[in-house]
Amino acid sequence: MSSSGIVVGPNIRGVCMGVAALGLSALGAGLALSPTRGFSSLLINGFFFLTLALGGAVFLALNSVANAGWYTVFKRIPEAFASYVPVGAASLLVVLAGLPSLYLWARPGVMETDHLLHQKAAFLNAPGFAIRMAVMLAIWAFFTWRLRRNSLAQDSEASPRPTRRNVATSAVFLVLFAITFCLASFDWLMSLEPHWFSTIYGLYNIAGMLASSVAAITVAVVLMKRSGLMKEINTSHLHDLGKLMFGFATLWAYLWFSQFLLIWYSNIPEETVYFIHRMHGGWEPLFYLNLALNWALPFVLLLPKPAKRNPSHLCFVAGVMLAGRWLDLHLMISPANMPEYAGVGVWDAAGLLGLGALFVLTVTRTMGSVPLIARHDPYLVESLHHHT
Repeated sequence: MSSSGIVVGPNIRGVCMGVAALGLSALGAGLALSPTRGFSSLLINGFFFLTLALGGAVFLALNSVANAGWYTVFKRIPEAFASYVPVGAASLLVVLAGLPSLYLWARPGVMETDHLLHQKAAFLNAPGFAIRMAVMLAIWAFFTWRLRRNSLAQDSEASPRPTRRNVATSAVFLVLFAITFCLASFDWLMSLEPHWFSTIYGLYNIAGMLASSVAAITVAVVLMKRSGLMKEINTSHLHDLGKLMFGFATLWAYLWFSQFLLIWYSNIPEETVYFIHRMHGGWEPLFYLNLALNWALPFVLLLPKPAKRNPSHLCFVAGVMLAGRWLDLHLMISPANMPEYAGVGVWDAAGLLGLGALFVLTVTRTMGSVPLIARHDPYLVESLHHHT
């Protein structure tokens, strides 16, 4: 079986470090020179990579409470994703420095002159926003750390006690996560346009998180299998990941359509304004491209059974879904402060490359420091013989 070792070579790691340093430096310049665009990029990309990490933890927790064993041979991958949560949390805390640049309710004098926002002042205020953000990020960091600690403890203990502890930890984490992630979506994303609201918004973002994180896990699984570091992964593992990608993409589409249809047929001005902003001002091509990348293409491309068992095909579809998730966040965040679409700018690219390289560095470093196969896991044998 595979053991711990180098996941990426020193040359690739050096390139990632250079890209991270360059991208984060450029993003820092953007925060100073163009605060609205710079902080928008930080929020988009910080949230994007943080949700990939959180999705890894949720993936582990869901399988744990279900007593599933099929994923055990590659469980170190979502665990490594989850190790990025503290880093991603730190990147999002920087957003607090740019609240007035992003959020209408945080600008001086707005609460006093806007009657509706004045009624929301007990919730929409900088101290409350900062406290809620810090508490939610701390909860996520604690539970992702605990999930990984229990898993690593199982490597040195023949008894299944650490795995059983993870079942209890996962159950508590999933309940708290569902509540806090919905609240985070309301706070960090929906309050960018504080006159508009949607009760389905939190679930919609959970669906996007699940779809994109499973897509990212699939890419990592295929790369690890091709590199020979996880030879134990077989076609049935890929097939199940493909089914999850297909299912979560459809869940995202269902929630997107539910939100859009209810607002469309009720035709209430304070609700329709959200979609009007995204269907005019140059945003309309991206509005329809969002549907294609997040649902139409994955649905068609993953429908045949052989497609879900082909590593190259799965990687391509996963890439489409990851691009779709980034675009979805771009459409949720940018139009709030940029009614006229001005294209993807240098600050957007800097945030994506800088934080993306930091994510890769964190994940590969974590994977290189532990055994790549979870030894003594009670479900390992089942996973090794998955559908064989």
